[in-house]
Amino acid sequence: MDATTCPECGAPAEVTDRSALESTDGPIEHVRVVCVRRHWFLMSTGSLARGRRAPVRPPTPVRPIRPIRPARPA
Repeated sequence: MDATTCPECGAPAEVTDRSALESTDGPIEHVRVVCVRRHWFLMSTGSLARGRRAPVRPPTPVRPIRPIRPARPA
């Protein structure tokens, strides 16, 4: 398993597949990357190296503005 970070959100990600795709300049190695937040990418290995970012903190839970009151009986 090759571990990396998601190019979009910085979360942990895994390289699930490697293949070479033909181009006018010759074959280019590509990887399929899937992150824990279900983002997925098919990108060249050169883009993978440039796209690495530091992991981001998980989002802070949102607290309600006011308490939720139960409905009154009819």
